[in-house]
Amino acid sequence: MVTGFTGCAAKSATTPKAAIVTIEISPTTPPDLTVHTNLQLTATATYADGSTGDITNTANWTGFNNTVLTVSTTGSVYGVSAGSAKVNAALGGITSLPVLVTVVAPQ
Repeated sequence: MVTGFTGCAAKSATTPKAAIVTIEISPTTPPDLTVHTNLQLTATATYADGSTGDITNTANWTGFNNTVLTVSTTGSVYGVSAGSAKVNAALGGITSLPVLVTVVAPQ
């Protein structure tokens, strides 16, 4: 028989990540994209504690002219037709500044 033992529940030592304060897309000035090719963009979050992290695969990506380009859920931009369109990324209520992607006709 064990006496004097009151038991103790283990607590998780995980700390939640600090809030996102900014999101930046790179490259900030993408190279021209040829029609029917892809360009991978990357989204990096800066957190309130000063740390940064790659959020490319978790951000919500938006392309602003689907007749020129489409953007996947992982930041891959596909050139549909010649023209220019802006793309941004958002997460946690924070939205990046848009980057301008220019799609050109094949040579």
